[in-house]
Amino acid sequence: MKTKIFLLLIFCFMLSFGQNRKGQFQLEKNSKSHSLYVCFSKTSHPNDLINAVLNKNPSLKEFVQKNELSFVDELGFSDKKLNEMIEASKKYKKSGESIEKLKRIYKVESPIKDNDNMVRLARDFERFPEVEYASILSNEPITPPFTKTFVATPNLETSQNYLLGNPGINVNYAWSRGITGQNVRIRDVEYGFHKPHEMLVTRNAIQYESGVLPNSSLTDPNSSYYSYLDHGTAVMSILGSAKDNIGLSGTAYNATEMKGFLEWTTSSYNRVAAVTRSINASQAGDIILYEMQTGGQNSNYVLAEYNNVVWDLTKAATDSGIIIIAAAGNGNENLDNSFYSAYNARGNSGAIVVGAGSDTSQHSRLSFSTYGSRVDVQGWGQNVLAAGYGSWAKYDNDNNRTYTLFNGTSSATPIVASAAILIQSFNFQQTGQYLSPSEMRNILISTGIPQGGNLTTKIGPLPNIKAAIEYLESNRTTLSSKTMTLSPLKVEIYPNPASNFISIRNSEDKEVNFEIFNMMGQLVSKGTILTDKKIDISNLPKGNYLIHSTDGQRRVVEKFIKQ
Repeated sequence: MKTKIFLLLIFCFMLSFGQNRKGQFQLEKNSKSHSLYVCFSKTSHPNDLINAVLNKNPSLKEFVQKNELSFVDELGFSDKKLNEMIEASKKYKKSGESIEKLKRIYKVESPIKDNDNMVRLARDFERFPEVEYASILSNEPITPPFTKTFVATPNLETSQNYLLGNPGINVNYAWSRGITGQNVRIRDVEYGFHKPHEMLVTRNAIQYESGVLPNSSLTDPNSSYYSYLDHGTAVMSILGSAKDNIGLSGTAYNATEMKGFLEWTTSSYNRVAAVTRSINASQAGDIILYEMQTGGQNSNYVLAEYNNVVWDLTKAATDSGIIIIAAAGNGNENLDNSFYSAYNARGNSGAIVVGAGSDTSQHSRLSFSTYGSRVDVQGWGQNVLAAGYGSWAKYDNDNNRTYTLFNGTSSATPIVASAAILIQSFNFQQTGQYLSPSEMRNILISTGIPQGGNLTTKIGPLPNIKAAIEYLESNRTTLSSKTMTLSPLKVEIYPNPASNFISIRNSEDKEVNFEIFNMMGQLVSKGTILTDKKIDISNLPKGNYLIHSTDGQRRVVEKFIKQ
């Protein structure tokens, strides 16, 4: 048995690090300019890598000189950061090889700029045994994974149905336990967001990385790229909008930090640099969103890590305890297709890959979502109320008061991230420890609501925050009283339906604050009440209402009917 286990471990290691990585480059459609990266094979001279490989093979040296090539360590990880990541990886019983590999990835500076010659150059590089693989990435912005829908009639939190239980992810249960994202840091890799939007401007926790701003084409309202920042605005608003009864309520509105790491900055467009900076700024337990996609078969969109360099960066990050949640892409691609066999042979990067599912209790795959065994879980890929764009509502014709029904794997990813953030926050408050990437993925899958519809197109289950928290509670070992989380705030609204009065009963027989909203999101009544005392609703029009009950830290939302 020990021999079999040992052989299995060797096999898994070979899948992740020993497979052929060559020939896995592809031009991005509609992009006229690309950059070339090479990953050199392991060498006994890691501190003088370039000279070592060039002196080892005169043919390679001649090739480099003939084509006027040079190499730049663009990833820019410091030795201190890499050593920190290696030490962190050992805590998760990883070898550290994925982090060491980052020292062997270089950007190739070349006078060759056109696409055809860039592909030729990549293929020529891969002829040399000293090169593990070549990788091509676009120098031009890639369309964000978003599909527009146009709906009117504002509703705000009353239409944030993903906050509720099935078919939602049960954010309200976490809120009822006082879990709102505390002690968790989030990084979002994409183009950026409109910080002046009313959902983001008052949230100091939502910022850009220090000293980095979006390209001017993204901030110019007359630019065709202006809507790209709406994409990040939608994502950030789902996660971090303030809970202040204005507009949306962010799922993790008390998260410690939410930072945007930009692909397209004032200096250039560079996806690898954005991913690298996000990892550089992260520690074990932090959560990074990959809100981007790349071209796969026939340039149909798939997950960003299909690119070799992004995969290596991702593997190094997850091995060191950083959780990465990545959009699967909107290409309707089957990742189990033989076209992706080389990608799958790399092994699992450790990222949690997200497909787009319906907003119904069936949780079936939406037609545009990339799918396959590599896709771990799903989020709502439609009808996710978010800030930005303005196709759903634009108040006072103000660009900073716009809302949309967000969809695609773009909306699915922050839905899954919401669950991960709240679960991570709960676990930290219980134990003082963060869940690892593999622990988070396993919990999301094992406690999730199963996928329905055509199961041959796998996108996995929808996270269920309540089930995940209950699983962690039932499986904890020791729990310090100092880290105890609150029990749920349980309330009952009665009678329901009601004509003239309702009462709020809570099992703790304590005073609670209440706010009543109509289905347009308008506050119609508020106050403080003891359990079983009456609230006068006789002056309210007939219809459906939401009542928010809170004792300061904990919050519960219930519906009632006025007859």
